[in-house]
Amino acid sequence: MRDTVNVLREGVPAVALVHEPFRRLAHMAAGQVGMADAPLLIYPRDLVSEETPEQLEQKAREVAHEAVKLLLGIGKS
Repeated sequence: MRDTVNVLREGVPAVALVHEPFRRLAHMAAGQVGMADAPLLIYPRDLVSEETPEQLEQKAREVAHEAVKLLLGIGKS
């Protein structure tokens, strides 16, 4: 989280990728460093032992697509 905030403060578009179990911690960390509105992309934890390589690849593509949208400001409210 700190790396994302530091990059954002330098004027470089950035988004933090956060596994769902760490959602609250990421929001708390962003607030502690003074950037509670830092862009976070929350995504489901990978279950390598339960998901096929194809499922994992599809999830990775979806996360990458969402990251691009956040970085470009597409769909912001």
